[in-house]
Amino acid sequence: MKLAELSDFVLKSALKLGAKDVSAISTRSEHSMVRIANSSVSVVKRMLNIGLVVYLTRDRKRIVGSTSNPTPNAVRKFVSDLFKACGTLPSSRQYAPLPRGPFNYRSPSQYDSRITEHGEKLVDFAKEAVDASLKEGATRVAGALNAHDEQFFISTSGGARGSDHRTRILLNVRAFADSDASGQGLSCASRLDDFDPKEAGVTAGMLAKDAANPGVCEEGRYDLIMNSTVTGSTMNNVGSFASAFIVDAGLSFLANKLGSKVAAEILTLSDVTSSEDSIEGRVFDDEGVATGDKEIIGRGTLVGYLHNSTTAKIFKTKSTGNAGFIEPTPWNLIVEQGEYTLDEMVKEVKRGIYVTNNWYTRFQNYREGEYSTVPRDAAFIIENGEIKRPIAGIRISDTLPRLLLNIHAIGKERSWVKWWDEVATPTLCPALLIKDVPISRAAGVG
Repeated sequence: MKLAELSDFVLKSALKLGAKDVSAISTRSEHSMVRIANSSVSVVKRMLNIGLVVYLTRDRKRIVGSTSNPTPNAVRKFVSDLFKACGTLPSSRQYAPLPRGPFNYRSPSQYDSRITEHGEKLVDFAKEAVDASLKEGATRVAGALNAHDEQFFISTSGGARGSDHRTRILLNVRAFADSDASGQGLSCASRLDDFDPKEAGVTAGMLAKDAANPGVCEEGRYDLIMNSTVTGSTMNNVGSFASAFIVDAGLSFLANKLGSKVAAEILTLSDVTSSEDSIEGRVFDDEGVATGDKEIIGRGTLVGYLHNSTTAKIFKTKSTGNAGFIEPTPWNLIVEQGEYTLDEMVKEVKRGIYVTNNWYTRFQNYREGEYSTVPRDAAFIIENGEIKRPIAGIRISDTLPRLLLNIHAIGKERSWVKWWDEVATPTLCPALLIKDVPISRAAGVG
C-alpha cells in the first residue's frame, strides 16, 4: 500500500472497532550511512524502512503503538491488538480529544532529491572530509556520514490528512593529532547546496593540531566561550525543559516562569519548522496540528511552553503544534545571532576557557537546572584576550538558570548542529561568551 492508503486503512479499521480518537502516521525512510575509521571508509550501508505509528483512545483510555510490517493482514491484526490492549488500561485523568480540523498545511520545503539520487557521492564526501583533516595536520580521522530521505502521511479522526517529504545529510568527523589531541567538525544540512564536508574536515583537523600536548588548568571560575557545537548542546537542554509535559511533571527549571526573565536580554531562542534550511520537523505534528515557528525565550523573557493537546488542556491554552502524543518536543531550535566575531569574544576575556565540544552531560537536579558536562576534544586557556595553550581533563559544573543569565556576548556566525544524543534536536546556533563559570577537574573520563 502507498503511505496515504496505509494511514487511511488504519483510521478506518480503528474507527470500525470503536476507537474514539485515532491518529495514523505512516512513514517511508531511506537511510544511507558511510562510516569512517582509521582515515578510511570502513562501512557503507543503505536501509529502507516502512513504518507505522498509531495513537487511539477508547473510554478515555489512551495507547500508542508502532509496527514495521505494512502488509494488510499484519496491519489489521496490529490495530485490533492495539485496540484490545487499550481496553485493559486505566482511564486517563488527562484525556483530551484529538484536535478537529479544518487543517491547512504549508508545502514541504526541506527536500532535495539529490541527497538520495546521488548516493554514490556519499563516499566521495566522506573522503573529502578525511583528506581535508589530514592536510590540516591530523594523523587519524574517524566519523560518520548519514543521508536521510523521509516521507510521511497522516490521517486522523479529527479530519487531518496530509503528507510531508524531507531530506537531510549529516556529517560528524573527528580528527586526532595524538592520543590526547582531537577535534570535531560537523556539517548538517537539508539541501546539498548547504553541505560542506571539506570545511568540516578542515575544522576537525585544525582543532586536533592546535590541541596537541594539552596541559591542565586550575579549578575555579572562568569566563567561558562555547563554540556552536557546545551552544547546541546547551540549548537542546533548554528546549527540552520548555516542554509543558516536563514542566507539569515538576522536572523543569522553567516552571512558573512564564513572562519572567530567565536569560540575558540578548538571548532569543525559537522553535522553527518553516525555515528552508531547517534539518528536521514536519508540516504537521503527531496530532495533525499544523506546525509553525514560535519563540520560547524572547529577549531573555520566557515567552511560552511547547504543547500538545493534553498539556494544552492542563495549562488552559492551545496546542503549539509540537505533539508528541505523550510529550511535546521542539522540532528545530534557533538562537538569534549576535554582534560578535569569535576573535572579538576572545579579546573580551582576561581569564577564560574556549571549549569546542562536550559530552557526558548529566543533571543532578532537574528542577533547579543543576548540571555538569565534560568538554571533549580541543579546549584552550584564554589569557588577556589571547588563546594561549590547549588543556584537557576539565568539567563544567553550573546551573542552566545562572548560565543563561550570565550570557555576555553572542556570535554573528551560526551553523546547524546535530550529532548523536548530545544535540538530538537540530539547532542553528552561534558561539556564546558566558561569564564566571565554575570549572573543575574531570576524573576517569576519556
